[in-house]
Amino acid sequence: MADKRINTNINNTFLRKALKNFATAYPIARAKAFEGIDFAALRHRIAVSKLAGLQRLLELIAQFTASAEKAGAIVHFCRTPEDANRTIFEIIQSKNADFLVKSKAMTSEEIELNHYLEARGVRCLETDLGEWIIQLAGERPSHMVMPAIHKNKEEVAELFAKEIGSDCPADIPFLVQKARETLRSGFLTGQVGMSGANVAMADSGAIALITNEGNARLVTTLPQTHIALIGVEKIVPSLDEALDVIEVLPKNATGQKLTSYLSFIKGPTGGDGRELHIVLLDNGRVALAANPEFQTALQCVKCGACANVCPIYEIVGGHVFGHIYVGGIGLVLTPFFHGFDKAEEILKLCIGCRKCNEVCAAEIDIEGLIVDLRDKIRKPFGQKFMFGTMMKNRKLFHAALRAAYLAQKPFQSAGGRIRHLPMVLNRETANRSLPPIAEVPFRDLMLKRPTTPALAPQQEKVLFYSGCLADFVYPEMCSDTVESLEKLGYSVAFPQEQSCCGIPARYSGEMDAAREMAKLNIDVLLSEEAYFVVTICPTCTMSITHDFVKLLADDPLYAEKAQKLAAKTFNYSELAARKIDASKGQEGGEKQVVTYHDACHLKRGCGIHEEPRQVLRELANAEIQEMTDCDKCCGFGGSYSIKYPEISQEVLKNKLANINETGAGILAVDCPGCKLQIEGGLEASGSKIRVEHTATLVRERMG
Repeated sequence: MADKRINTNINNTFLRKALKNFATAYPIARAKAFEGIDFAALRHRIAVSKLAGLQRLLELIAQFTASAEKAGAIVHFCRTPEDANRTIFEIIQSKNADFLVKSKAMTSEEIELNHYLEARGVRCLETDLGEWIIQLAGERPSHMVMPAIHKNKEEVAELFAKEIGSDCPADIPFLVQKARETLRSGFLTGQVGMSGANVAMADSGAIALITNEGNARLVTTLPQTHIALIGVEKIVPSLDEALDVIEVLPKNATGQKLTSYLSFIKGPTGGDGRELHIVLLDNGRVALAANPEFQTALQCVKCGACANVCPIYEIVGGHVFGHIYVGGIGLVLTPFFHGFDKAEEILKLCIGCRKCNEVCAAEIDIEGLIVDLRDKIRKPFGQKFMFGTMMKNRKLFHAALRAAYLAQKPFQSAGGRIRHLPMVLNRETANRSLPPIAEVPFRDLMLKRPTTPALAPQQEKVLFYSGCLADFVYPEMCSDTVESLEKLGYSVAFPQEQSCCGIPARYSGEMDAAREMAKLNIDVLLSEEAYFVVTICPTCTMSITHDFVKLLADDPLYAEKAQKLAAKTFNYSELAARKIDASKGQEGGEKQVVTYHDACHLKRGCGIHEEPRQVLRELANAEIQEMTDCDKCCGFGGSYSIKYPEISQEVLKNKLANINETGAGILAVDCPGCKLQIEGGLEASGSKIRVEHTATLVRERMG
């Protein structure tokens, strides 16, 4: 991905405003649309039924084909885009036609149908307004549902003027009227019509289309011949499953309770001589449906919600964050539909915030699939050595971190923070400062600590897994963790052999190295008896409780061990919250006003949301002033902030604005990475707001 395209979009004022406005309005509209509906139950039904369908996809294709043909349709099964393009061209040729009017169909974008037909003398007219705009611009959609969201009215006026041959003012009602006049002529003169389908029903052979503009009804009824181009994953067993998809789509796509038009088509519509051709597109779908590692990607209902909530899409748009299909699911589908060469760069653009997972209408672990796919792409030179040799070797890795303490000194300011790095690395500190690597890491401080006394009756022993960042950059945060847990009644030990959790390796596609690091930490953390393992880094928590289990699921020696460790591993706030009732003596005194930032991996990776707030109120005597988008990514993402600093800094700006609006003097976090990112941004802007881990605030309150 060229940095130039990223920077161009970052500096595109209209694009940024349009995407931000939609990102702000969408969650409100979506919540209202889903009022009174159990979204979790609805999407679970869709996920279960879609997965069951994918597991017998060939059977459903055969059943749909038989049902549709019985209803009078002609069904064509096409393995490749080339087959589909040729089939559609031959249908048009057989009607002596040279003009195709089209309703919106992402499958036609997928196979680049317009280019194929126009090269053979067939004129294509997109009748969806957004699709027509991008057709005139010679571009591809920047969103699956709102294809022209990146275009302003001045650009649209210029495109219309070129098309109709006269000046067009940048006036939206005027432009809409001109579009109606031009497209109406197309509806009336189109010789063949084309649509896609939102869902197809195997038992009846019917298809359903959900639209807002009404053009699909005209395209499918006025021309004598209707071609429906449908991805085979859209086939569901019956109307029951189809109605779930129809219910969720408008709400999740645009925050509408329902669309303006819902059309069911079964067989040719109208009088004699009319034909319905259904072109079923495979293009890798049948093979993907049989792939247990990635088959869930085909559960997608193409609502585009993953793009709607993505903090990266909001900054750079779909022409950067995707190929033909955009957003999180677009990153997943691209290698299977268009090849890994088209996916190499875009797969790296995901920051891993898991917001897409939260809103997915089909319960797809989109972020997990993206991470798994990184194992399949080419890796940068030297990366394998970094993760497979250096980080996997605890002593070598820690020696490198200790050496970095000395190397950083020329770049430290008077207060110790790093504000300027040399040459190309200066991009990383352009809008923030960085904390220095500590002179003495926490693991060394623990060696000097007095031996832990024998366990008292009912006292629970905890193994503290600090994570690399806290250990070597924030040792005081680790000390606060140990001290506060001890004051809450836990006995805390620190296993010195612990090492990196492996998440940097996993997120970079080095799965073998990640597995080895998982095994190393499992051996260390299970070698000592303890009730719990506690972390202060949500990414480490998620790694131990989720990734270790997944990475080692097929390992006969470690699968059960990984599950055992996962079952007793908790984030700091979870363990602290267990002691709230026993620590009620800490009430009283003036409350401190804090605002709280939900770390992505804590809320959406571990499902922890209320516990940190309970701990802050009850154990840190805090009054919480909630910020707007409290759970929206801060832009850190580990190495993401190094690989894509420009994007990271733009995401951070949004977070800083929301923090400042609260008026709170303290920001509480439960993630060392979030502290590094946000504290650096606040410090660079001159803000006096303190950024502290919940453990620190609890320790300060408890003395």
